[in-house]
Amino acid sequence: MDHDHVHGEHCDHDHDHDDDHHGHGHGRSARKLGVTAVVEDLGPCRKLLKVEVPATAVKGEISKRLDHLRRGVQLKGFRKGKAPKDRIEQLYGKTVREDARDQLLREGYSEAVEGSLGVENVLGEGTIENVAFSAEQGLKFEVTLHTRPTFELGDHKGVEVKVPMIRVEEKDVDAALDRFRRTRGELRPIEGEDAVVGPDDVLSIDLQVWLADEHEVWAEAQAQGQESDKKPLKEEFGVELALPAPGVAGLEVEDLADSLVGLKVGDWGDAETDLPDDFDVIEGRGEPAVLRMQVQAIRRLVLPELTDAWAAEIGRGTVADLRREVREELQQRAEVLRRGDVELRVLATLLERTGLFDLPADLVDKEVENAERRKEFEQRIQGRTAEEAKALVEEEKEEIRRDVERMLRFFFILDVVSKRENIKVSDRDVELRIARMAAQRGERPEKVKEELDKYGVLPQVRHDLMEEKTRAFLREHAKVVESEDL
Repeated sequence: MDHDHVHGEHCDHDHDHDDDHHGHGHGRSARKLGVTAVVEDLGPCRKLLKVEVPATAVKGEISKRLDHLRRGVQLKGFRKGKAPKDRIEQLYGKTVREDARDQLLREGYSEAVEGSLGVENVLGEGTIENVAFSAEQGLKFEVTLHTRPTFELGDHKGVEVKVPMIRVEEKDVDAALDRFRRTRGELRPIEGEDAVVGPDDVLSIDLQVWLADEHEVWAEAQAQGQESDKKPLKEEFGVELALPAPGVAGLEVEDLADSLVGLKVGDWGDAETDLPDDFDVIEGRGEPAVLRMQVQAIRRLVLPELTDAWAAEIGRGTVADLRREVREELQQRAEVLRRGDVELRVLATLLERTGLFDLPADLVDKEVENAERRKEFEQRIQGRTAEEAKALVEEEKEEIRRDVERMLRFFFILDVVSKRENIKVSDRDVELRIARMAAQRGERPEKVKEELDKYGVLPQVRHDLMEEKTRAFLREHAKVVESEDL
């Protein structure tokens, strides 16, 4: 889950910022303007600040800027720094007032937030609206802000959680060995009169794409031993197909393997589908169709026999040695999963203690939107149509929202723990993470860092590291009880 907007860096002002001025508690904003601010509650984790900067501060800022200009500007007929102030005001007054307004907006915003809410309690930065500015009346504006949820966490150390015992059984080792052997298997032709298509075979087929109604006419004529002038929309020859598959030749087909398993070389199998709207034969677009597939060749993955000789050949000693190695690897994976399980159970326990505290509605809605988009994308990758993916997401809307809210509450609990324990992410931590990412991608760390920086992802890397460190802290300080009942 992304939380970049939780750590926003720019206030949503309706004006430009000069690069030579600093706002939000830096540089010049360290001075005090004497602002007054009234806080109004707009709902859960949402506040309205009504801010006023006194006229004295506005006049002082304008006057200071005019004096600065007067000293540095040389006007025709006057020596440098000697032009009358009213002449400077006449020429540059509008620009000076706009710059003064922008500077005071930044400083006033920072001072009001710090004095009324505390910067540490604000999520991102707010939206400034309803700005009124004059030297006589001062500066007035309103800021809408999101604040961090408030909740009582209590003691986060020593949380007791029950987890299932780690068991690696013989069937688990057998299954892992089969998967390993498949990586070393060899595709071989399956021939002979008794050879039939199996559920995991690789086939070469000839494909015909028919409009459904024309195929029906053609099939009826064939059954009666008559000729038909109907022909397929499209034919392809020597199409490679690895079963099981979600489709063939770019066409989605539900339960495709059912149409082919059990056939011999030379046999035909049929399957139904709907042609896509961008099908290359125009008259078939969006139409129901029948795919006729003739098996031309069958290949099957033949696994190496699990013997001591084979184990020695691949440098794994004996079968017993290989089984022990696989068992240890499964144990290590289970322990990694256990660590994540413990962390989630600790967070769930802490959330039970705090109760379902309020969350910023805008943040929840944004994260729900992102989660729905990811879910829809995942469904498309798995072979579902756009309509099917949207329908599935629609069915799971409530569950998606519950999951998002749960993860956001975990996020804020982790944030409190990291501050309590002063957990930090160093530049060295970030460099090591980037180096690991680079090694996985086979690239130089400098190139990966440049790419992350270009797309603004480095803050997310730092955030992920902070979350990982804080989760690990909770796990390491938890009381973990193994149970056979889970």
